[in-house]
Amino acid sequence: MRVVAASPGNANIADLQNIENIDLHKCQTTVLIATNDPEIHGSMSELLAPYSVRTLWSRGMEEVKHILARQNVSVCFCGFWLLDGTYRDVFRYLRLRRAEIPAVIVCARSCPHDYRDYLAALNISAFDFICHPYRKTDIERILNSAGNAPSRSPSAIPPISGAGASGLRKAS
Repeated sequence: MRVVAASPGNANIADLQNIENIDLHKCQTTVLIATNDPEIHGSMSELLAPYSVRTLWSRGMEEVKHILARQNVSVCFCGFWLLDGTYRDVFRYLRLRRAEIPAVIVCARSCPHDYRDYLAALNISAFDFICHPYRKTDIERILNSAGNAPSRSPSAIPPISGAGASGLRKAS
């Protein structure tokens, strides 16, 4: 299993055992991208690159569990499929942990005109549902809602209804 980190400093995490060695106090908002789709990972990483965020990529549920147990994740972008599950498994795990992490479903294709996927996502408490092509304004809104506090623990993140903390800044 490998977890790939992409950040303004281009930190690489060689394996899951080394994830504990990251100095969280030097990091800004941490974003988890949970998908086995390298195109979603690439697109999301590219969109997030201008901001003071660190991204962690997980391709499967075991990696998601490992990361969420050890990292202060502020927002999670979930593709439809993981190597060993789906976005529904991520949402189920977040509920079990009672983690109030905004979770966004990311679709690699254009949204359907009837919005069935969107409504299903909202029905399982998704913070949002974004489709390709991803819009910078959506990413900024989501990051602003997640906040930008480096020492924030998953249990300290405000519920979605109370979201709205600003603090998003472009990296210099």
